[in-house]
Amino acid sequence: MNLTWRPCAGTDVPQIVALAQDHFEHEIPQGFGHDVITYARNLTLATVNQFYNPGSELLQVAVDSDNRVRAYVWSIRGERAAWSDDEMVCLKMAHVDMMIGTRDRIRLVTGMIALQEAWARSCGIAMVCSSTMRVDQAGFLALHARLGYEMRGSFAYKRLEA
Repeated sequence: MNLTWRPCAGTDVPQIVALAQDHFEHEIPQGFGHDVITYARNLTLATVNQFYNPGSELLQVAVDSDNRVRAYVWSIRGERAAWSDDEMVCLKMAHVDMMIGTRDRIRLVTGMIALQEAWARSCGIAMVCSSTMRVDQAGFLALHARLGYEMRGSFAYKRLEA
């Protein structure tokens, strides 16, 4: 499957929301309220933030030849572990169209990790953290481990080389 990564545009937001609803809404833990308008608003704000301040947030989409969003990654900066002053880039959301074949999904997630690491380096941030709340998280975490991340429960940490 031939997909292209690019920054999210405002016109991508409805597709992102639909992708999240179709494949991942059932993963939201009991007790959390969830509202598609809130999600769309937050995605739109992130899109504007990254456009006017590229070092503030990373929101990239993988699109097919019809410009249909097939995956997206959203990362933020400014996070810190309670025990450290080291700034981290943290994964906020990573979704892939589950109708895509397994090999292509793995390639997309690998691409997401590479995008997040490249963005962290461009921001001068050495620590990257990915986490997941999904029920089926073994593959996602194993992929991080293969890419040199240190695993702590459902969190994956990596200090980037200079």
